[in-house]
Amino acid sequence: MLAAYGAYNAVRAAFGGSLEEGRRNAAAVVALERRLGIDVEERWQRAVDRRPGMPAWSAFYLVSQVVALPLSIFLVHRRRRDAYPFMRNFALLSWGAGLVWYALQPVAPPRLTAHGSRDTVSRDTPVDLDSRPIRALYNPIAAMPSLHVGMAPMVAGALALALPRALAPAVLVGYPVAVTISVIVTGNHYVLDVVGGLAVALPAAAVAAVLAWDDLASARRDLSPGRLRPAG
Repeated sequence: MLAAYGAYNAVRAAFGGSLEEGRRNAAAVVALERRLGIDVEERWQRAVDRRPGMPAWSAFYLVSQVVALPLSIFLVHRRRRDAYPFMRNFALLSWGAGLVWYALQPVAPPRLTAHGSRDTVSRDTPVDLDSRPIRALYNPIAAMPSLHVGMAPMVAGALALALPRALAPAVLVGYPVAVTISVIVTGNHYVLDVVGGLAVALPAAAVAAVLAWDDLASARRDLSPGRLRPAG
């Protein structure tokens, strides 16, 4: 599964349109957001950037993608093997649909357009998102859909399994909300990217649940966060 995640990132980095095409598509996204009254990205970033917590949001953006997602896959595989088929199916379906979308509609993130948002991740962390080595690892014009957000509920569920039961509800709700805030205030996604991520993830979750129905039934019978049995 971790190998599949690596392959997904490699394919995502290798394919896609030009930056100019990504900016044109981003302009269409912004125009639609303005018509809908949800073009809040620059305002949100300015509001957060005036406070001392902005570097934490920049770091969280990286950690939630580079650490939390692989960690969640590992935790489920090791500790809740009966839930692993669902997670595997959900991730593969989401990644596959996301790759098709990225290829058909490359969209530049706000930080790479004239939208007004700045690249706070490169500013606040040691990771320069525009450096050649980092750009070799990801596609900078793959903002739509935001699978970062779309897959956040799955990651939250996996992380909650490793916590005491009393903390699980806070993680299940708080983690996806925090990921959504972080991708917007760091200049990496639009609000509509979040909608796109959910439009991919929700059907993927439904199909994954059908494919892994028997395993999920077993997982529900033995759901005990904080008292997890190792996989046999």
